[in-house]
Amino acid sequence: MSTGLLSLLGIIIGLVLLIGLSFRGLSLIILGPIVSAVVLLFSSENIIEGLTGPYATAFANFAQSNFLLFLPAIILGQMLGECGAANDIAYAIANIASKSKRNAKFATLMGLSVITAVLSFGGVSGFVVVFTVAPICKGLFKKLDIPWHFVIAILVYGGSMWTAILPGSPAIQNLIPMDYLGTKPTAGPWIGIIIALWCIVTGALYIYWQLKRSERRNEGFSETGAAIDKVWPDDATIEEHGSVLKALMPSIVLIVTMNLFGFEPEVALFLGVITCAVLYYNKFDNLSNLLTESGKKTATTVINVCAVVGFGGIIKEVAGFQFLIDGLDAVPGPPLIQLALATNLIAGITGSASGGEGIALEVLAPQYVSMGINPDVIHRIVNISCYGLDSLPHNGSVITRLNHTKLSHKTGYYHEFILGAILPFFNSFLAYMGIV
Repeated sequence: MSTGLLSLLGIIIGLVLLIGLSFRGLSLIILGPIVSAVVLLFSSENIIEGLTGPYATAFANFAQSNFLLFLPAIILGQMLGECGAANDIAYAIANIASKSKRNAKFATLMGLSVITAVLSFGGVSGFVVVFTVAPICKGLFKKLDIPWHFVIAILVYGGSMWTAILPGSPAIQNLIPMDYLGTKPTAGPWIGIIIALWCIVTGALYIYWQLKRSERRNEGFSETGAAIDKVWPDDATIEEHGSVLKALMPSIVLIVTMNLFGFEPEVALFLGVITCAVLYYNKFDNLSNLLTESGKKTATTVINVCAVVGFGGIIKEVAGFQFLIDGLDAVPGPPLIQLALATNLIAGITGSASGGEGIALEVLAPQYVSMGINPDVIHRIVNISCYGLDSLPHNGSVITRLNHTKLSHKTGYYHEFILGAILPFFNSFLAYMGIV
């Protein structure tokens, strides 16, 4: 067996171990170095040098790039929950949803998905939106006795499934192709719009079907919501409500300053925090304790994600990954099918939509452009395809959502798998059929 093939086998075994053991509840901080060592062993690389080199570098780079995104986002989420703003937004949604007596739960889930989509299309990344949306969901889910695991469905459906592939989206995965292809964020508009509409319909049907299944099982909030109920105890009943405009103002400031005034996301998030603190200054029992707890949650969240990002750093450096890249030309089918499948595979192995997209564009885009394929089409196909197999259990966004909502892979990941991996994987090929 060649060195490259043996190394690729090590990557596959490492992925299987990471997925299997994470489902069994083993800490990702422990798992990351272990599965990285397995890959290094199969690749005949020095384990210590690998862990102190590529693994530590990828680990540190993610923390450096994202800490100041996570910190204000988690603070804002905590503040929205404690001051009652999340409760006020939940009440407004409940009031609208209550008009649909037969489908109040489904209407609520769709309303929360819309809020998530607005934030996401406004520029709040999938990594960050969970910290703002989850506190809004908690009180409403408990009031209507909606199973807590549906928070994952909302976050994926409204946060990335279709918002990130819409032409003009500020999602980084819609901006990366511009550097390689010289395109604009609105490239391939009809492809993106049609697939996004398809996602909206199929995602809503999936959530409706799963909700009906849970109702037949008489499943309520407490089965999967007990852990989050301890973390975010009820400070007020949902009937006690204030101005929804006031409650939304921190998020509005965040979106406006980031998109209309061009502020960096970190700065916009801190402005959201300041807005919340000013508007609700008399609603916090102990702001110092809130900030301390937020800091601890930030550290835990970032380190968990870094542990898996480090694994991706190892994968990109071993012979098996290059062996896979070199074999992409052998994928059967038309060039755009090759591109869609290759982007999915690379994103799946690295556990990163943006990482998989960047590598696929770097390796394959030049030859497809030279074939005369419209760069706008390549842009949109890659943008859609990177959101498929990236959402395997070792993906950083997956881990962040599960950790923050106090759900395990076993209790919450299946919504992520269907809405974030399976349906988007097929979207890649539906997009190609639409072009043909």
